[in-house]
Amino acid sequence: MFKKYQLQIEKTLTEKTNEDWTKILDKHKEIVSIIQHERLIHLLVTIFTGLIMSLSYFVTIISEKLYLLFLDVPLTLLFIGYLVHYRFLENTTQKFYLYTDIIRKNISHSKSQNPYK
Repeated sequence: MFKKYQLQIEKTLTEKTNEDWTKILDKHKEIVSIIQHERLIHLLVTIFTGLIMSLSYFVTIISEKLYLLFLDVPLTLLFIGYLVHYRFLENTTQKFYLYTDIIRKNISHSKSQNPYK
């Protein structure tokens, strides 16, 4: 969903057409809100997974039972996967903030060219 929207907004921003930038900003704010919510949920899940992974390693070390590594390794892989996905969400959010600034500049530019709008 986010990659498709990113391609769409990048195309809109690069084309020099006479768009209704206020409507574009409203839609963009909605998308940013969605990604912020998803980023928050994934941050909480990533933290929880990291805590469970750490606790699992702690129990493995304290109990000295090597068969518990069969639990530790999948939790580590899951945690790494969540970190990678969270990094993607964070980078995407930062790009979308930049797009917001560009859209706002386009709004002020279009108002300065046509003050009666």
